[in-house]
Amino acid sequence: MHEIKKILVIRLSSLGDIILSYPLLKILRKKFPEAEIHFLTGKNYSEVLRLNENTDRIIEAKKDREVTRKEIQDEKYDIILDIHKNLKSIYFSKNNAPDVRRIVKNNFKKFLLVKFKINLFKEIIPVYKKYLLTIADYLNKDDYKFSVSDLKVPSIEGFDFKYSVIAPSSRHFTKTYPAEKFIEFINTKSNETFILTGSSDNRDMEICDKINSACVNTRNLCGKLSIPELAAVIKKSGYVISNDSAILHLSEALGKKTTGIFGSTVKEFGFFPQLETSGVIEIKDLKCRPCTHIGLPACPEKHFKCMMDIDVTKLNIEIKN
Repeated sequence: MHEIKKILVIRLSSLGDIILSYPLLKILRKKFPEAEIHFLTGKNYSEVLRLNENTDRIIEAKKDREVTRKEIQDEKYDIILDIHKNLKSIYFSKNNAPDVRRIVKNNFKKFLLVKFKINLFKEIIPVYKKYLLTIADYLNKDDYKFSVSDLKVPSIEGFDFKYSVIAPSSRHFTKTYPAEKFIEFINTKSNETFILTGSSDNRDMEICDKINSACVNTRNLCGKLSIPELAAVIKKSGYVISNDSAILHLSEALGKKTTGIFGSTVKEFGFFPQLETSGVIEIKDLKCRPCTHIGLPACPEKHFKCMMDIDVTKLNIEIKN
């Protein structure tokens, strides 16, 4: 193997996928302590990478792809790890290092599972592990274990009280537990305080506003926190409840007890929680699951049983266990 002095990791989006690259960055630092580790990503995602101390440089992809490709060429990387593997990332990385490696995405298996319910996943590989497999020849068995990340979380004032975090939204309808059910759950926990989080997206804001207006023990911080502030709030929390979204992965990166609620997506896609203290709530054996590997704006079957059939008492059970 040639000497590794400079490494580039490419993941252009999205937030959750980039958070799931933290274990890879941690292992790269461990295996190549003297190497420079750079990360190419989209402009909107630099902030989440700055939480991680294992990157020496963050490169933001430019609108002019030629400019970005030239920037990569000039760095003369020894190895490039393309953990995105789309047309853009392939263009940026191709022939720009003596060793270019790409994630195995299993898109055809996902297609068969979604469209025809044919499950060819003999082994379910979490996304973080798929990233690690790009450097399998440098790793031993123990290196594949999921572990919390060493993040630079800022100090934050005004949170010296007991609370837990609920992230009630998601980018897609079919990955979102209904607001009415969150309201029902929160109102059964009148002795607890919950902080509502989410992005500044209109959908996130509307969901959090609806829950907050119907509950007396919530504090709505949706759209009000930067990524570092969000990490700080999560770190101080008792536990986190989240849909299949980036906040679930950030919570686990911080080592928090996390409950993930999964509707239209399944474990085979690699995004289930990994910590032993974490739990998953789902309606198993629904014939229509999964209906998508990303998320949809509406339930194709019109009944939305994958979420509607989850009793709110399940949240309580999962949290206690």
